[in-house]
Amino acid sequence: MEPWPHIPDDVVAWFRGVFVEANRRVCERLVNVPNIRETSLDDGLIEALIPETAPTLLPSGAIVRMDTHNIGGLTRFWPFWDGPGRRRWETADIAILVHVYRGGTLVAKKVGLLQSKRLYPENNDVEEDDEIGFLHGMNLFIRRQGSQAVGALHRTFDFNEGCVYGAIHADSDQVRAIDQLNSNFGKAVYYLFYNPHVLPLSVNYPIRHRIRVDKPEIGCRVVEAEDAHRVLSALDKGQSPTFSAITSGAAGRLRPGLPISY
Repeated sequence: MEPWPHIPDDVVAWFRGVFVEANRRVCERLVNVPNIRETSLDDGLIEALIPETAPTLLPSGAIVRMDTHNIGGLTRFWPFWDGPGRRRWETADIAILVHVYRGGTLVAKKVGLLQSKRLYPENNDVEEDDEIGFLHGMNLFIRRQGSQAVGALHRTFDFNEGCVYGAIHADSDQVRAIDQLNSNFGKAVYYLFYNPHVLPLSVNYPIRHRIRVDKPEIGCRVVEAEDAHRVLSALDKGQSPTFSAITSGAAGRLRPGLPISY
């Protein structure tokens, strides 16, 4: 068989189509449960991709295959891994490996490592991964205080360009770990920023009807670590960057950064 001069167009279109739908589904999850854990958004992305991971034959004759791996949130187990006083940071939450075959020959592959961060609402009311709560399991929900449970029914979540990615912090161990890995292996780890489909956006609890997302204007965006860390370098230790700051830091790219389907 003659070699392909480039990756067939239907291969690119197939992968982009898969991630367009994954983007839509994750956005819909975020805006309907605006205080959702970041790791649950990772789960949603993986769940959207899994049905497309079987080897698929395309009209060009190419066979495409995708592998996904989700390791986010494992830092909650750190006392059992390393003992007291030490902490492990994952440099990526999600790994996506794509393969393109012609016949039985692998002709192209790509590995994407993504460190995910969600946009927080103005009130910073987000369900965080809690080591103690995780160890308590379902008891954490069963034994809620009455006032706490009632208060959770009536809340407002406002998103705008001044909101922050609350789980990324300037001058943190995680940022340094990502810098070191990218220094050793090139541009290996990128940031995946979870955003609502539009900004500004306001969501009120109790929700009266499910929000449907069709074509996100913003949604899941991928930003080079170098760009994100340039923004962080201008902040005080421990501060988190805003949507607007990350947008500016990715100047010259799509807003902010590249859509996950790019």
